[in-house]
Amino acid sequence: MHQLPDYPNYPVVPRRRQRVFDAGRFTRGDLFTVLAYIVFFVLGGASLIGLIPGYIGAFETEQQALFGINLILYVSFFVLAMIQCGPQFFDSFKTMRYYPWAKWLMLPGGWIITIFSTAIVSLFVGQMATSENQAMLEEMSNAVPLPVMLVVTALFGPFVEEYLFRHLLIGKLSRKLNVWVCAVISVVAFASIHFVGSGIGNWTEILPYIMLGVMMSVAYILSGKSMAYSYMLHVINNAIALLMVYLVYPLLPQGI
Repeated sequence: MHQLPDYPNYPVVPRRRQRVFDAGRFTRGDLFTVLAYIVFFVLGGASLIGLIPGYIGAFETEQQALFGINLILYVSFFVLAMIQCGPQFFDSFKTMRYYPWAKWLMLPGGWIITIFSTAIVSLFVGQMATSENQAMLEEMSNAVPLPVMLVVTALFGPFVEEYLFRHLLIGKLSRKLNVWVCAVISVVAFASIHFVGSGIGNWTEILPYIMLGVMMSVAYILSGKSMAYSYMLHVINNAIALLMVYLVYPLLPQGI
């Protein structure tokens, strides 16, 4: 009888499955932060800061005073959100251990996909997708230095929004609902919050925020519910937008 040759028994290395990060249960601290956010950002409680005696007079322009209110609020809510989800946030950076090349490439790639998707839809409808928020940002660029604006708009703001719209509305809410249903809720809430107080003049104004919300929600889910990963995407998007406003737009011919 022919005897088969012996081959060395090499160990089989199992393929690592991506870790799914547990956002935990909804806590009283989460509830307090959400209610405070609604009071100050949705119901207009932020305007009370402007009523503090001497506050408006401490600034040279109205834009600086308005930015000062945003600075106070975002620093406060950054601290509140960090208290609620700090450990989970830092732990979720470990998502980069799984499929690292794809995830690093997707950080700038996600921004490019969002821009192209928005541009394509705008091309089909024949209207540019702009918003009043963008106009306000351009006005503030004349009153607020870029480094300060980057800290608030590209670091603190994205953290607060990722905590609310991804960590809570997808990470924690998905314990009760289907995760993709939660993603839809997150996208709608994220896009809507950017128009509180200003309203929507044209439906194309909300398009960039819908595209951005979709991109970050999908990335959050596919990265194993990593708040750190969606945060990095958000930071890159906001930082590029600010650099365009501060460094590129002034070089363009007026009227473009």
